[in-house]
Amino acid sequence: MQVPASATHSSVHSVERSACAACGATHLFPFLDLGDMPPANALLKRPDQEENSFPLGLVSCQECHLIQLTHLVPSELLFKGYVYFSSISQTMAAHFAEMAGEIEDRFVPENGLVVEIGSNDGILLHNLVGHPVRILGVDPAETAAAAARERGVPTVVDFFNTAVAQRIRDEHGPASAILGNNVLAHIPNLQETIRACAVLAADDGVLVFEFPYVVDFLLQGEFDTVYHEHFYYLGLGPLERLLRQHGFRIFEARRMSVHGGSIRVFASRRTSPRTEHHQVGELGELERSLELANPDRLKAFGQHAEKVRSELNAMVDDLRQQGKRVVGYTAPAKGNVLLNYCKLGPDRIDYLADATPAKQGLYSPGMHIPIQSPEHFQQDRPDYAVLLAWNHQAEVMRREQLWHELGGKFIVPIPNPHIV
Repeated sequence: MQVPASATHSSVHSVERSACAACGATHLFPFLDLGDMPPANALLKRPDQEENSFPLGLVSCQECHLIQLTHLVPSELLFKGYVYFSSISQTMAAHFAEMAGEIEDRFVPENGLVVEIGSNDGILLHNLVGHPVRILGVDPAETAAAAARERGVPTVVDFFNTAVAQRIRDEHGPASAILGNNVLAHIPNLQETIRACAVLAADDGVLVFEFPYVVDFLLQGEFDTVYHEHFYYLGLGPLERLLRQHGFRIFEARRMSVHGGSIRVFASRRTSPRTEHHQVGELGELERSLELANPDRLKAFGQHAEKVRSELNAMVDDLRQQGKRVVGYTAPAKGNVLLNYCKLGPDRIDYLADATPAKQGLYSPGMHIPIQSPEHFQQDRPDYAVLLAWNHQAEVMRREQLWHELGGKFIVPIPNPHIV
């Protein structure tokens, strides 16, 4: 089996975690080791390009139960050249259009300010352009910010912290709503982030965070969503504890189906009269009943990852031996983690087909698989495609219905490899 070797630079290092990021406890239980691999979105211009690789694994804090990475990679390396644009997915575009409408209707007065942390290409905020509210995105990636501005979304290119929050408040006033969608897990210093929210939020303002839910993550065996950009795997318990330290409380929480299972959390200042929704208590009890920090449960999660790797490799090898051609469909971060963990390189996966123009013509990190367009995929008609963005299965199946009707089949790797 031919697998490309990743070259490393000694000038860039990861930092091994010694204490919990949320509560400072040092009793951390390791339960998942995916090995060394490059950042999942660090696509290459050439297959022989040098790249950095870092350890990738998880520990669980036995004090507050926050699941977090074993090693931290500098954020500047991970996000400054970010190539993931949320708007590529029709599912996510519709999801955030609904969210924008709810936030405006429920929480934002006329001329109120809505600030989104990690606003990406403006997928959510552009739905409020022309409405009687003010909007502002904050994102460290200039590529994403430029795309957002083209859609009419003013965007600050920076990491969200107390200094940036104070600058926004001085220039625009306090925020009626501060949003963070699939971004909390991407921020190494959670304490600083919530502290910044306390600086920027109006007295009656709300924080609305949406993120992949640790319950679904563990129960569905979603180990491929572990990557260097995801510093944390969050549940209500650890987040509630963190928010309370900075004068906030959760008053509503709602499970969502996107990204393999997510949760939307609403928080306000502790002095707010907002009534706590019954689901907050119910979800808290669910987390406690599942014993998410139980070492046996966590060990089983790691063992499941090994099982998926073994089964997926055997399936791909068997198909190749039958003379079948196998490619990958989409080139998401989770897919690059899976490919690196399974050591699935271009000798077994011919190429990846992805609809993001910025990814086409590049090569996947670590495995160096070329990335093509969906049009190339449709003309090429391979026999099988590993559906790396398995969380968008329904949308992808609709998009490639003709290929499927002509005999093409998808391999869905999570929670267990199977052929559709």
